[in-house]
Parts: sequence; C-alpha cells; structure tokens
Amino acid sequence: MRKFLSSAAIAVVMMAGLGAAQAADVKEVQMLHWWTSGGEAAALNVLKQDLSKEGFAWKDVPVAGGGGDAAMTALKAMVAAGTYPTASQMLGYTVLDYAQAGVMGDLTETAKKEGWDKSVPAALQKFSVYDGKWVAAPVNVHSVNWL
Repeated sequence: MRKFLSSAAIAVVMMAGLGAAQAADVKEVQMLHWWTSGGEAAALNVLKQDLSKEGFAWKDVPVAGGGGDAAMTALKAMVAAGTYPTASQMLGYTVLDYAQAGVMGDLTETAKKEGWDKSVPAALQKFSVYDGKWVAAPVNVHSVNWL
C-alpha cells in the first residue's frame, strides 16, 4: 500500500539547505528531477517560465531513468554530502521521509498567502504538509492503477 501511495503525488519541494531568509535571496533554483522525455520536459518548461517571470534562473539537474529511482539515489547522495538542490521532484511518502529527517524547507508562508489549504485536496495535503508545515507543492498527480 505504501508503494502505491508513494506513486500518487509528485511534488516539487524546497530543501532545507537554504534557510527561509536565505532562500528569498537566492536567484537561482537548482531543480533535481527525472522529467527528461519530450512531453515531460515540455511540462517542466512551464515551471521554468513561471520562475523566470519571478526573476529566478533555473539550473536543471536532470537524472534520467528508473521512474525516479536514479534521481532519488542522487538526491540521497547530495543530502548526505550537504549539497542540497534548491528543489527536487519527489513522490508522496518520500516527501514525508525527508521532512521527518529535517531537510525540507518551510513553504507555509507561501501556502497561506496563496490559499493552498483550500485548493489542494486533503488527500494530497497528506504528502505536502508535515508537522503542521507545508513542505511540498503538488504539481502533478498520477496513479499506477488507472481503471
């Protein structure tokens, strides 16, 4: 069941390697992800363009293959080395695992300002909120058991 639920939500998260005040000063977002195919890259371009409009540069950290397994291996190594990406694509329970480890940033201020608690379904909030703080922004939802 845990494996299934972890496939249910893909989130972009800010890593805690940057404090909130420091994160506000960062003008480059280093994004670890596995969206490397044509359609996935086109979808990712929407995020890149939105960040560009906000004055942020995008540094791609793509890790192809394995349905995200290789990217999560790379993320684990980066966190262990203290070289956190600014943001990372993650699946459901992985978000909670990293939040429990204390390496996630706090997106609560933005979430409150933008009303995420009203627009993000409760089922997805389970993978986005940890210990009362928003630690992830759901950007894509899919399931492995389409009927």
